[in-house]
This record gives sequence, C-alpha cells and structure tokens, in this order.
Amino acid sequence: MTESLMIKVICSNNGAMEYGELADIGSGLQNLRGVFEMVIGNSELFSVTTLNGIKRVVAKTKVRLCKARDCTDCSNLHLCKAYLYGDCTRGGRRGCRFGHNLHTEHNAKVLRDNNLHELDRSELCTLLLQNDSTLLPPVCISYNKGTGEFGNCPDQQSCRRLHICDRYLRGTCRSGVVCPRSHDFFEPHPLKTLQERGIPSQLIGSMFFVYQNIQALKNNSSNTDSIQQTNTGKTNTGRTAPEKTEICMYYVKGSCKHGDKCQREHSTLPYKWEVKFGKSWSPVPDNEEVERDFCNPFNEYSGGSPPVYFDTMTRGSAQVRRLSTVSSVVQPTFILTTEWAWCWQDEYGNWIQYASLEGQHRLSSITSEDLERKYQEDCNAVVEFTAGSQTYKLSFQDMIQTNERYGTKRLVRRRPVFVSAADAETARTSKKGPYKPSHNFKAVPGHWDKTLMPDTGYKKVTLQASTSEYKKILDLFNMTMMGFTINSIERVQNRALWEVFQWQRDLMRKNNGGKNVTEKLLFHGTDSKHIDAICLQNFDWRICGTHGTAYGKGSYFARDAKYSHSYTGSVGMRTMFVCRVLVGNYTKGNSSYLRPPSKDGGDTVFYDSCVDNVYDPSIFVVFEKHQWLNKQPVSAFLSDWPGKQYDTPTFSDWLSRYAVRATLQPWLS
Repeated sequence: MTESLMIKVICSNNGAMEYGELADIGSGLQNLRGVFEMVIGNSELFSVTTLNGIKRVVAKTKVRLCKARDCTDCSNLHLCKAYLYGDCTRGGRRGCRFGHNLHTEHNAKVLRDNNLHELDRSELCTLLLQNDSTLLPPVCISYNKGTGEFGNCPDQQSCRRLHICDRYLRGTCRSGVVCPRSHDFFEPHPLKTLQERGIPSQLIGSMFFVYQNIQALKNNSSNTDSIQQTNTGKTNTGRTAPEKTEICMYYVKGSCKHGDKCQREHSTLPYKWEVKFGKSWSPVPDNEEVERDFCNPFNEYSGGSPPVYFDTMTRGSAQVRRLSTVSSVVQPTFILTTEWAWCWQDEYGNWIQYASLEGQHRLSSITSEDLERKYQEDCNAVVEFTAGSQTYKLSFQDMIQTNERYGTKRLVRRRPVFVSAADAETARTSKKGPYKPSHNFKAVPGHWDKTLMPDTGYKKVTLQASTSEYKKILDLFNMTMMGFTINSIERVQNRALWEVFQWQRDLMRKNNGGKNVTEKLLFHGTDSKHIDAICLQNFDWRICGTHGTAYGKGSYFARDAKYSHSYTGSVGMRTMFVCRVLVGNYTKGNSSYLRPPSKDGGDTVFYDSCVDNVYDPSIFVVFEKHQWLNKQPVSAFLSDWPGKQYDTPTFSDWLSRYAVRATLQPWLS
C-alpha cells in the first residue's frame, strides 16, 4: 500500500517531485511514517535524480500498453491509447474496438501487480508517457546542432522528431528568449509532431514536465548502470568489468586465448538473444527460433509465447537485447561476422532488399552492402542515392526513405542474414575462407528462408501461425471462406520463377510509361495432382485451367477464395494458391480471346489482362505465363462448400512469390 500511495502522489504532481517536499508529505501519512527512505529506495518504482542541484523523485514503471492483437500471459495493459490521453472519439454508440476500462479483470491485475491500482486515468497517462519510449517522438539531436532554423536536421520541416531545445529540457539553457532553439511546445513544428503521434491539445501544456522526466530517467539509468557495474562487476584488481555487448569473433571461430577474462561475450553462434531479469541478463531459451524470425524483415515480432517484439525489444514486460559479432563490412576476412541486409517496404507491404532484382531499386546506385558500410561509419547519417530517374534520401536515425521529387516515404529495416547452428558448424570446419550464408540472395525477397534456397527447383517453407505473413493470407482467405480452419500455409521459394517475374514486371512498367503496374493478391484453385508442376514451372492453363474459358484461353485467378474453392477437386484434401498477379490494364474478356485485345485497334498496344466485369472485377485472366508468381499453396481437407457453385473458371496475371497449402475443416457449431 505504501508504494502505490507514493506513486499516486508523485503522478498527481506531473510525474516528479522535489525530494524534500515528498518527504514532508510522507511524514504526514500514517502508512509512510518511518519507512519513506525504504519506499523511495525501490529502484523499480522510483528514480532519485538531481536537476540544477535540487534532488527530485521521478516515478517509474515497467508497464506498457499492449501492442499485440492476440496475446497470452500478457503483463501489459489492454487499453486504448486515445482513451488514455482522454481524447478517444470512438467511445460513442459505435464503440471503440480498444479497451476503455481500467478495471477489467486483466487490467486490474496488471495495475495491482505493479502498485498502480490507486491511479486514475490522468495519473496513469502521466506515468506511461514518461516511461514508454514508443508513445512520444524523441528529441531531434540534429536540430540541436549547427546553426539556422533547423540546425543540422536534414529533414527540416518534415522531421518526425521533436524540434525543442535539449538544454531547455535539461534546465541548463542560459540563452533565454534569444536562444535559437524552440522553448515552446506550442510552436508549429513541435505541436505538429506531437499531434501526429496522437497527443491531444490538452496534454501539450504538460509536455515540458514529461520530457524533463524522460531526460532525468535516462541520465539516472546511465548512472545506475555504472554504479551497479562498480558494485557487482569488479575484477580482482578492483577495476570495473565492462558490460559485454559484442560476441567474440575468436571464440565463435573455435577458441579464445583470453578465456574468462575476454571483454567480449563467448557464444558458439554469431548472435545471442538475452532477456533482463532484475539487474542481470539471461539467455533466451528459443535463441535460434527468435533469430530466424528476426532475420525476416516482414516480422514485427517472433513466434512462440510470449513473443519478442522487435520494435520495442521486449518480451512481455521484460527488456530484450541481441548481441552479435561485428558487421561483415568491418571485418570481411573473418568467418561468422554478421551480414546485414537493408530492405525497404513497397506499396504492397513487401520488403525488398536494396539493389535486388525485386523492385524499382534493381538499378539503384547503392547496394545493401554500401548502406551497411555507411551505417558503420555514421549511424546518424542521411544517405542520398538514385534509382532510375528518381533521387532518394535515407535517414538512418528514422529508418525512413524519402523520394526527393514526390515526397513519398517508405519504411526501411536492417535485419541480419540468418545463420543456423548447422551453418555455424559448417563455417568452423570449412577451409574455404570466410563463410557466406547466402549465394546471390539479393535476387530473392528478403524474408525468404535462405537456408532453404536451392539453385534450381523449389522448396516449400511452412509458415508459423504467429507470423504476420501467415495472418495476412488467413485474413484474405476468411473474407469469403469463414467457417473453415486452415491448418497450414506454405511459401513456395523458386528463385527462377521469382527472377523472371521481376523481369516481366519491369517490362510492363516500361510499357506503362515508367509507372508501376497494378498488382493484386488473387486465388487459383486446382486439382492437387498439379501442385508440384505449378510450384516448379508456374501455371499453364492447358494443364490447370480445364474448367472453362468464358473470358479467354488463359490462366484464371479469382479475387475470392470461395470462387477458387469450386475448382479444388472433390471432398478431402484440397489445394488452392494465393498469388500476387500483375493485372496491369484490363478489359472485359471474351471466350474467343487467345491474348488480351488491342487498346487502339492496332497490333502493338494491348491490354495486360481480361476480367469478368471492368467496374467490379472478381475474375482475372492472364495469358502470359511470366505474368504471375505463386506465393503460397493452401492444401485443405474440406467438405463440399454449401454455397453457390460457379460456372466460370478462375484467372491469372503476374503472380508474386507464394503458394499456400493448408488443411481446412468445416467449422462445427
């Protein structure tokens, strides 16, 4: 009761109080009389800091807002962020799909377990804002350097970090009104930046105290870590043992002459995931599985329960970190250094490695390896490069790529290339020089499993149900096939088909005046006996499309899984593919078409595909074999679908890189 009461007092006073004032209040409270020093000494809940010579107490917590859609054994709050801020507009008749109740069974337990059950919504908001780094934009370091209106900030007006005087927050700015940096959160840039992060106007006035407390907690955390190392990490000579944050390249290779005295972490793998319990770091038991998920830029969190969230580096409420060997660009002659892949996200949600054959950056002036080299030189740099006729800027600090002409912004991720325990052992026993875990993998999607990548043919990779890749396909399937359970989804990895798909997409883009062509995720149902042939050689309407030719003699693909289900054979194990198709410019089809009709009546300009209805197409027909790529085959065990049967076959266009195989069963109510 004593800790919860003290937290409430502090949070009702903007999250921090002077030590002496708080001690006076504590001496007047019966529950705190005589135990004030002991309560404040709880470093999990309170941080004693100094600002301008004045001793202050800042409230702390490890509780965060839960970011997962579905979670188990969660130790964070299931609460609407806008409600926390007192600004949710969806609480009316239609209702908000996020929680607005602090006192649900789950939330009440989280608050009680963390001594926060005395707090009201406003006090809880203050506490979380100053402790959860994902809620507020960080202060822009570049803005606080250099001269001019924006300092050294390369993004200037479009910067998503906070343009506010850092010294003002620290209480050390002596320039006052003549300071060239902003001291006002209501100035246009700080106000706009905060509002874009969802902070309502009524909280802007308290941002000074929030950011001041954030800074105090950061400073005190650094000092505390230093003290802990001094107290618990001394060597026999009395000197502080530095924290080990890098894996020893010699030990991972085989042996290290320094033994236990080595200043780097000893691990048999070039990476090591650790979770923090109390004041110490412990190995994550599913180390290799977490690493495999992290290496896929598509993933925001790992599989397993509870998952590791890669954006916040947390598992539940515990902090997580990843140790690794040095980058391969720093030590290119050593084995088992870490090879980093730089990827950007296109408009379809796909992650594409720089200078790969997978997108517009196929001809970019910079490669993934170039970016890593520049990142090692300056992790806060802004890199300029070109791709085709376009110029781009990539901010390492924000991990954002910006098109200089159109202002289009794309997310960027830096993820390692996966190395399994077997790969590491192979590298140690091989005498062929530095181990390279990939063989020209720049030509394939960044999230493909590079350990299952044959030079010829294909491999099917079963997706974990916890991955966003799996959930995306599941959501698409359930739009028209609700009532069936997918037991498994597989990704088809066929390098040859992927490369020829990229070539065809590039050709279609050139024929479209340099503009991107329309791509869609579509379904294709077929008999299970054709699965292997499709995975190896792609679709061939002469073999797979034998159910009709109502809109032309080509490969048919459908918007709805329910339609394609009609062509998956009889009851029992069924298979349907999910494909990314380059439908491009389309027109109404006709059973006599052997190719798309001419656009202008001539013999040179043709449509890319045909459809059943130009205004609301659900059937697409593609005539060029290279215009589609199978992504995932879904194999399913199904009873006959009780709905409408269709007379028309499915369609095709350029497909992406998956085929989905799943076992489905009717949902029994």
